[in-house]
Amino acid sequence: MTTQRWVFVIVASMILLATVLFIYFRDIQQSQWTAKDEARKQAVEAADLVQIEKIYEHIWNKKSWIVQGSNELDEELFVFLAEEQLPDVVKAADGVSAEQISNTFNTKKPNAAVLRIQPGLLNNTRIWEVYYSESDNPKHYYYDFYSFVDGAFIDSYKLPAKTEP
Repeated sequence: MTTQRWVFVIVASMILLATVLFIYFRDIQQSQWTAKDEARKQAVEAADLVQIEKIYEHIWNKKSWIVQGSNELDEELFVFLAEEQLPDVVKAADGVSAEQISNTFNTKKPNAAVLRIQPGLLNNTRIWEVYYSESDNPKHYYYDFYSFVDGAFIDSYKLPAKTEP
């Protein structure tokens, strides 16, 4: 085979591989994108949101979506969506903020490295979830839950450092 044919075969193979990978990725992610779009639509309908800042997916007892946004009056709102429940619309001013939870947590555990703070539902109760690690050897990861309404500590879960086969 000539050099031109080798170049053609290599380029065609790379294009085919890229196309297959793109289709595979799209197929895998499609259900997630569809669920997120559905959560967005439900939140806009339930709370008359005009701007959406962030959409959180939370899975603990059951899967839920929390949409953070603002309405026409420029009020910041959280819309809690869960299966087989009506949307729960809450003004951000009626609860504590993620920054307040972060400050409380950092005061309580200054050596912890916070990986994520997000709203969620725990036993149908609105919560803030703090996911963090501590510098132990081996490294341990934890979930702490705080009340969305007043920031009170609810519970903590320690994940195992390693699992056995």
